[in-house]
Amino acid sequence: MRNLSFFNYINGEEDDFSEILSGLENQEQKKINSKFFYDEKGSRLFDQITKLSDYYPTKKELEILDREYEQINNYLPANAMVIEFGSGSNQKISKLLKIIEKPEEYISIDISRNFLLKNARELAINFPDIKITAVCADFSDTNNLSKVIKNKKSKVGFFPGSTIGNFCPEEARELLKKFSKILGLNNYLVIGVDLRKDEKILEKAYNDSEGLTAKFNKNILSGINKICGTIFDVNNFDHKAFFNKNESRIEMHLVSKKEQTVEILNKKIKLKQGESIHTENSYKYSVDSFKNLAESACFEIKKVMTDQKAFFGIFFLKVKSP
Repeated sequence: MRNLSFFNYINGEEDDFSEILSGLENQEQKKINSKFFYDEKGSRLFDQITKLSDYYPTKKELEILDREYEQINNYLPANAMVIEFGSGSNQKISKLLKIIEKPEEYISIDISRNFLLKNARELAINFPDIKITAVCADFSDTNNLSKVIKNKKSKVGFFPGSTIGNFCPEEARELLKKFSKILGLNNYLVIGVDLRKDEKILEKAYNDSEGLTAKFNKNILSGINKICGTIFDVNNFDHKAFFNKNESRIEMHLVSKKEQTVEILNKKIKLKQGESIHTENSYKYSVDSFKNLAESACFEIKKVMTDQKAFFGIFFLKVKSP
């Protein structure tokens, strides 16, 4: 496929080792960065989760993209370079590429190499007139991304799925500032945000009746085993997800069923029965609280669109001078 290019800027194993060990040695709360969910199996599991009846965010985001087709087209520039930070399946980006008038290039950024390349090849076939660039990298790695994302008059960043909610508000602000620098003055960011709602609806979405989210959560340990050569037994852990009202976030944990010790990089990690490893946060925002966050990160709010129940929001942001 002549319209497909690939760049690999994924961190080396030593960086992963250090980050994983640091999180598991944390004395206050053991944790694993949620980016380690997304190996090939984890990406497939998450794609399955988005189709579940209990999991609403993807359906609501697609509802907005379908309903507001013409209005979105009016807000975004023609002939743009479209950059997706943390690309998942092709469902949402395919819609956006059809909405934008004559996009020239699509840059897909993800850390799951096989999943990234599979989806990029599919898009290259479906959109033969668009240059497709697949970049295997952490989407916060602005130094390497700037090597691929060259200066261009019109850029549209795309950050769907409420991935921004995986970062605490201060981290989210810093990430948005990085995006603003990559995109450049007067360019756009289209971002999905899960809105705060009844906590029963929130908790049901992360404790689905088919148990797929539990499998997805436990799979992070299988990924850590591959990276570090450890022997975490996923059967020794229970999935736990709940809404933390004070922090306005869903928390996901893996709870040890028994006292156990796992060796990682010649260091022993001890877990007591009932002790947890914190694997993910998913912050929920009001429209106003996210507006304030975006404005503090060098963005101007151009438009906010929600689904009919106001479960989910798509924010259209424009980079302004700091």
